Amino acid sequence: MKAFFAMLWASVVMLSRNRVLLITSLGLAVVSILIFGWLFGSNGASTLSLGVVDQDHSAISQQIVANLKHNKSLVVHEGSTDAETQALRNGQRGAVIVMPAGFGAAFMQGDAAMQVYYDQSSPVEQAIAQAAVQSIIASLNQQSSAHTAHVTLHEQAVNTHNLRQVDWLTPGMLGMLLMWANLPVGVTLVSWRKEGIMKRLAATPLRPSALIGSQILARLLLSLGQGVILLAVAIFVFKVQIIGSWMALLATTTLGALAMLAIGFVIGSFARTAEVADAISMLISFPMMFLGGSYFPTSSAPAFLAPLINVLPLSYLNDALRQIINNGASLASVQTDLLVLAGWLVAALLLSVRAFRWA
Repeated sequence: MKAFFAMLWASVVMLSRNRVLLITSLGLAVVSILIFGWLFGSNGASTLSLGVVDQDHSAISQQIVANLKHNKSLVVHEGSTDAETQALRNGQRGAVIVMPAGFGAAFMQGDAAMQVYYDQSSPVEQAIAQAAVQSIIASLNQQSSAHTAHVTLHEQAVNTHNLRQVDWLTPGMLGMLLMWANLPVGVTLVSWRKEGIMKRLAATPLRPSALIGSQILARLLLSLGQGVILLAVAIFVFKVQIIGSWMALLATTTLGALAMLAIGFVIGSFARTAEVADAISMLISFPMMFLGGSYFPTSSAPAFLAPLINVLPLSYLNDALRQIINNGASLASVQTDLLVLAGWLVAALLLSVRAFRWA
């Protein structure tokens, strides 16, 4: 144990002095959240472009349209079903609501239905649209003399609270930070091997498991510390709220960091030079950064990219973090994401241990 703690301390000191690592992991994430947070605004909700199709033209439907137009978070466009749904497909609308003919009469009888179409590529706009429409419908139902709801919304399940772009961005930046902080462990191992450090360590009582364990714990501590800094910036600068459990967030962050570490160990086990290890790390990290959902939603990505997106560990890490931070999900609710990350962790660790070499 004495050798393990000595190795752990040495690893922590070396990591703290690695300015390149600190800049690429924490620096890139903090700069991204600051830039995107200021660009998309941090003081209020995003504005939604909403298409409204009134096929009824009754007093009730016109009242709903008027209420929608008075909502400051909405820019309302009236038109036909074909025109508004086409605008939705072209990305010019965030959502479209359709009030069919006979809507007003059905409302008075207590069985009215409204169709709502959401833009699935933007969870932020989904949340804004649902909150606005449900608020207005709830107000109409409360004004009715009957005790039952008069309007049923036919809609897809979306977030129940109002998200800003920076709220959605924060979990992605945390996931990206974990990737950049831990994948380079492979470059470190290859550099040690090339410089003869590994040979000297092999001559000591230090076992491979102790070396790997010390690196894992040191980088895990680095990841958690950087994650705290990133979340502090999001919370205190942009007022981002952590809706879910902090324990669930800690567990998910730890598992994600370990999965990225394990992949880094695989790179370090097979690469022969630090240059090759660095190139492999970049080849893996850059596609994950853009296809893993850190900066942008991937639901609208071309179909041919779906198999790649669905295999990337960062996709599952970002999804789990986003569900916990933005939606208050429990660990049980994100168990699929966690199981995939655990699978990556176990498979990569087994492969790296089997391929481990001192020289």
